[in-house]
Amino acid sequence: MLRRLLQIFGFVFCLTTSARGEPPIDFNRDVRPILSDKCYFCHGPDDKHREAGLRLDQAPKPEAKQVVVAGKPLESELIRRVASTDPDERMPPAKSGKKLSATEIETLRHWVEQGANWATHWAYVAPAKHEPPRVADENWPANWIDRFVLSRLDREKMTPAADADRVTLIRRLSFDLRGLPPSLADVDEFLQDNDARAWERQVDRFLASDAFGERMAVWWLDLVRYADTVGYHGDQEHHISPYLGSSTHSSTTCRSTGSRKRNWPVT
Repeated sequence: MLRRLLQIFGFVFCLTTSARGEPPIDFNRDVRPILSDKCYFCHGPDDKHREAGLRLDQAPKPEAKQVVVAGKPLESELIRRVASTDPDERMPPAKSGKKLSATEIETLRHWVEQGANWATHWAYVAPAKHEPPRVADENWPANWIDRFVLSRLDREKMTPAADADRVTLIRRLSFDLRGLPPSLADVDEFLQDNDARAWERQVDRFLASDAFGERMAVWWLDLVRYADTVGYHGDQEHHISPYLGSSTHSSTTCRSTGSRKRNWPVT
């Protein structure tokens, strides 16, 4: 009886999805995060933890084709198991401490219904050029990136927020590029510059500052656990680099990171 109810639900879902004309599901954006978070521990690339010989980080092998049947969520074992209310059949199992939300199950069902297209991890996919989309308000975009933003807002039936005042803009820019608030001199200079390229010049000024190099380098220094001292009970001095003192190492990193700023395009 339960299986029959799930089949009916799936059939109704497919009909309503088609009627709504929802945008296509993107595997890397919509599906992979769900599988990675909820399924990969038992069905991922690690063969030491893999259960039932099933991998979901790639398209199932022919012998496991019943797991995901493209275009047929009612015949797909994946959908049946994640949507099951039977604790002995539901995936992920209760002991894993993980559970798919109704929205996640619907996303997987929608993906299978649309053809269950798998994709290589986005990091290994060459960027594809897309023509900027048409938008309702042709006067709003200041550049081609704005067209993609406004297109999404149009699709969601939303309107852009009003432009921020210039003091707010330079404050946001300064924190983003330098990790510091703008000085009063920075603000005054920006407010007095009424040229059309004022924003671009302000970006260039911040990119040319030492603080920009420090801001960009700090992420890398955090990853290598950079510090002048150990930080534990003795808190004795230590050096990240075997050849250079840590202060020299950090300064070199900041300078080398900042030195590439002039090659970075700004739009």
